[in-house]
Amino acid sequence: MTGKKKRALALMLAAGTAAAAVFPSYGDDEEEISSVVLRIESEIEVGDSGSDVSVTVTSDRYEVDEAEVTNEPDDEWEDGDNPRIRVTLTAADGYYFESGLSKSDVTLRGDSATVSSVSRSRDELTVYVTLDDLEGDADDYDLEVYDLYWDEEDGTAYWEGADDAVRYEVRLYRGGSAVTEVRTTDNDSYSFAGDLTGAGTYTFRVRAVYSSSVKGDWEASDSWYLTSDEADELRENAVSYSSGSTLGGPGYSAQGAWLKDDVGWWYCNADKSYPASCWQLIDGKWYYFNDSGYMTTGWILWNDVWYYCGADGAMLTGTMTPDGYYVGADGAWIP
Repeated sequence: MTGKKKRALALMLAAGTAAAAVFPSYGDDEEEISSVVLRIESEIEVGDSGSDVSVTVTSDRYEVDEAEVTNEPDDEWEDGDNPRIRVTLTAADGYYFESGLSKSDVTLRGDSATVSSVSRSRDELTVYVTLDDLEGDADDYDLEVYDLYWDEEDGTAYWEGADDAVRYEVRLYRGGSAVTEVRTTDNDSYSFAGDLTGAGTYTFRVRAVYSSSVKGDWEASDSWYLTSDEADELRENAVSYSSGSTLGGPGYSAQGAWLKDDVGWWYCNADKSYPASCWQLIDGKWYYFNDSGYMTTGWILWNDVWYYCGADGAMLTGTMTPDGYYVGADGAWIP
């Protein structure tokens, strides 16, 4: 070997030694972490202002470095809120987090929660956890309704409302059997005139609702006996009232009346309620009403499907929209 070759070989060996010093290799004896188990214990309750959450592990292969609630409210937690937690785990000496570790490899125990996502490096794993909806206790709210009575002139049920009620659920009974399904109203009255279908003893029940999980107790009204003729007259008057409007508008219905104000058109049902955030079939045509209860026109995205309502508010079906797109017989846009 010539002198030049010996010097080159020596330089290569020296460079390799230096590289090994700068970029150390991981030992073959390190073990990968392919799954983790977390125990979530939350003391957060509706009305709290703090965020007392504990996250623990039982494995000695990793440990909790930090657990932080990321959406703590400015004031207090409310019914239906979902606390979100960011949990940071660090691998113990001799262990590393597998590159393919995903949220499906994270098991949660303790309080009900779901894993939203994970992010990782070799030595650190961040798990994002969302707790189930907070549920308030009905005892924490004024949901008592009282002084239930009938207006025998028009078949309207009345009651004294509760301070914390967001809405009310009502139901009509005749002789102890339900005549209607449970219905919802924002008012402290409800017209059952259109549901008085014959002779019998009628009562209604009502309860205050704060949220889907916080509701008051059902209260029952005094009974009210109607003859067949009296029930027929009240029902006919209700239909006459609701269908007697000459206000015009996008359609006509024997079940209610179209009304217009400075904002736009809305629909008053026969029971004096109104549709909002939903579709309603009126005289064989579908109309969409926004969160405020106003009729909407143009393109509407509903359950990931696009529909189009014309200038009169009615949903278009089996035709071309004004901007050149085709909708099928069910009104859905056909790409």
